[in-house]
Amino acid sequence: MLKKSLIGLLALLLILLATAAAMNRLAPMTTAIFLRDLSRTAAGLESKTLDVQGMKFPYLQGGTGAPLILVHGFTDNKDTWDAIAPYLTPQYTVYAPDLPGYGDATRDPNGDYSFEAQVENLHAFIQGLGLTSVDLGGNSMGGGVVALYAAKYPNVVSSLWLLDAAGTQEAIDSPLLKNFALTGEFPLLVKTPEQQARQFALLLGKPRFIPYSVAYAYLQNSIKDYEFHGNILKKWVKIVSPIESHFSNLQTPTLIVTGEKDQIIPPASVKAFAQVFPKSQTKVMPEIGHLPMLEDPKSAAADYLAFRASLVKAQSQ
Repeated sequence: MLKKSLIGLLALLLILLATAAAMNRLAPMTTAIFLRDLSRTAAGLESKTLDVQGMKFPYLQGGTGAPLILVHGFTDNKDTWDAIAPYLTPQYTVYAPDLPGYGDATRDPNGDYSFEAQVENLHAFIQGLGLTSVDLGGNSMGGGVVALYAAKYPNVVSSLWLLDAAGTQEAIDSPLLKNFALTGEFPLLVKTPEQQARQFALLLGKPRFIPYSVAYAYLQNSIKDYEFHGNILKKWVKIVSPIESHFSNLQTPTLIVTGEKDQIIPPASVKAFAQVFPKSQTKVMPEIGHLPMLEDPKSAAADYLAFRASLVKAQSQ
């Protein structure tokens, strides 16, 4: 009897696996949405929307404790933090918004999506939440935005977490941006599976399994936003100015993280950020590319929790 039950369970498991594999290929968008929602649920994150100053901010929220706001990078969205959130929510209330122009947020072809404009958008979001003191984290573009935010609103920001952040002279002078200025091609702007494969190879420190449905949905969104995000980047390369040319000796405690194998933002950028934020700690993550929070969320979170613990210890002494 027990043997028959085990055989039945095994058969059911095989059917479920076969169904999942079929759905992954035959209904990739539906499967991708299911996996996204599953990831949010596993992370303890709830999807919400905040309307403030005529802008719609879709965001994820979860956890308890002091507010920690996490900002995504260029072409990315709020779900880039799903993998790391479970390690953070036991101690912090995590907020992960879509900035205007990205994810599920509204897109205005005539809107201003510069770093400076996004600082003000982020400020509107923070005020809309009713928060007066926050800790900020950001990856890539998001790192540049939160760094500028701390420079402009130092009394609001308790600490910073910069993960492969943009905004320094090294980033502006990167071969990828120079090539974009000459050719109009940038590896984060993709519209074919071949371009997407090269994009993943540049973003990640080493090859990783990505379900077909997830890659498919990501590509469809990239195609939809290809021209829109391309226009944003064209404006950036004309007006962007490195943070270190405007600010120095800012006193916000900062954890500066870079992936050893980041091919998007030169790892040397950490030196410029360390000059801007001298009360900083620097962490180089081996075998990691541009997305530490996705590639090794456990280690990235452990580094951040240790950083925050060191701030508490310093304050008590």
